[in-house]
Amino acid sequence: MMEQKHRTFALRVCIFNCLLILTISYTHGQSRAIGTLPLIDKGNVIADFNENLNHTPAFDRIKKIYSNLVNARGDFRYPVPELFLLDQEAHAAYIDYTTNHIILEKKAYDICDRYGDPAIAFLLGHELTHYYEKHAWRSAYAKENNDLDIGKSLSEMVDGVANETEADYLGGFLAYTAGYGMFEKSDTIIQNLYNAYQLDEKMPGYPNLQDRMTLCKRSTEKLGLLVDAFDLGNNLAATGKFSLAYKVYAYILHYFQSRELYNNLGVFATINAMELFHPDSLKFKYVSELDIKFQGSRNTDVPIKTQINNILDQAIGHFNAAINLDPDYVPAYLNKANAYALKQEWSKARYFLNEEASPKAMASPEKYKKTLEDIKILQAIIEFYSGNVDVAKMTLESMSNTNPLAKLNLSALNGEKINKSILKKVKNSNDQIDGMTLDSFFIDRKFDVDKVVEITNDIVFFQNKPFRKGYAIFFLDDMSDKRKKNRYAFISTVNGYQGSTQKGISLGDDRKKVIEMYGEPVSEIETTEGQILAYEDIFFIIDKSKVKKWTLVGINRFR
Repeated sequence: MMEQKHRTFALRVCIFNCLLILTISYTHGQSRAIGTLPLIDKGNVIADFNENLNHTPAFDRIKKIYSNLVNARGDFRYPVPELFLLDQEAHAAYIDYTTNHIILEKKAYDICDRYGDPAIAFLLGHELTHYYEKHAWRSAYAKENNDLDIGKSLSEMVDGVANETEADYLGGFLAYTAGYGMFEKSDTIIQNLYNAYQLDEKMPGYPNLQDRMTLCKRSTEKLGLLVDAFDLGNNLAATGKFSLAYKVYAYILHYFQSRELYNNLGVFATINAMELFHPDSLKFKYVSELDIKFQGSRNTDVPIKTQINNILDQAIGHFNAAINLDPDYVPAYLNKANAYALKQEWSKARYFLNEEASPKAMASPEKYKKTLEDIKILQAIIEFYSGNVDVAKMTLESMSNTNPLAKLNLSALNGEKINKSILKKVKNSNDQIDGMTLDSFFIDRKFDVDKVVEITNDIVFFQNKPFRKGYAIFFLDDMSDKRKKNRYAFISTVNGYQGSTQKGISLGDDRKKVIEMYGEPVSEIETTEGQILAYEDIFFIIDKSKVKKWTLVGINRFR
């Protein structure tokens, strides 16, 4: 197995080097060995990497942001470009493909510093997207084959401006998934760069300044739709609507791929399969976030066991995709073992748990503290079904005083029946945000025609254009079941909202106060913005133990 991994890695490096050679051949003879447009172009400058600022506090800051972006993408199939902060004035930010370096210039850093970490994440995410989307390779390949008809077609298809727009769009989403929020001032950054670098409004090979600013705004609007779809998927998961969350995440995957998205898709599919089990056939509560009920549906034309295995195979495929991006991604190995356990393929479950998940988690015990506990719980379940009841019981007993899931499973092992469906049915909240209630919204539904997204033919995502500034509304019409057409609505606070919930929770309140007023959450979910504390008809986004946002959730039937 280890030799196979080395061969796979060597093959990937070989492929990467081939792509790099193609790129170098395209850029050979240019003063700057670069296959995609730099952010700006003030002239020919030879970068001196020996005279870098990588020893400064400014670099430490951007290095942390860069690492968060790389980890959010989670794609380690090829070498990650090395980051440099240089004291030069030529391109603001760019990739040197001959050395596999991403360069941020100090002057550009100073401009972004005025707008905080999100602006820095925007620039770095932009350049990383060029790398991940292979923009330079596409341009090089087209150039190398421009004597052929297909090469000419490729040249027409590959457009520098289109690549820059895509880098703004997907780079912005990468920054969002890394926890830096949605940066909406990219046009202002571009204008400030032109002023600071004393550039003319028109540069050869670039749109004029006004057009670039307009393109930035349009990319931001498009980014907003993808960000909102991502939040919608998280909100649906928080309310236990995993089948819908799965479809929303699958929609996002058409535009953006990351290990977390694939892993979450696998978890959603696993929970879907579990809902198809007979209630008495699952003795234990497994480790894949099963404290949220999944509203599954049965296909009466296919045997239930076949349906379950097909869905679990689909889940395993998603976990494999996550592992392919990052061979050290522990949650995917744990979830893959869990899926095999549900299929009762115990040898495979034991292998991926004991030989893959456990060693990798133990290498970073602080990072994977909870995962290590989940590994032990799944090990106990596997041991029980392998006939080692005493070993399973001993493992669960050792954890039962501190781990609620272990305590539940110990009760199950001792013959007590446990409730695996904790989340109650969602109902319309009587709460309000800036005067807007869910009941009011359902009576007078309004939406922005420019923000309608068709997730599938039967599932459509809408957003409301609010009359006040204290809230944002979006809703989903699910018409996949013609007999039960459901409308799911979410009303969320916006930054700076000054109001409070009916129970007195305001933005900035401590997490402990939420639990004091609302009790223990029905479920607790990690997201890019922090944690979701989910209750029956309201949930709170917690960031650094403080309330960052809360959302009212309701469901309504329609014809």
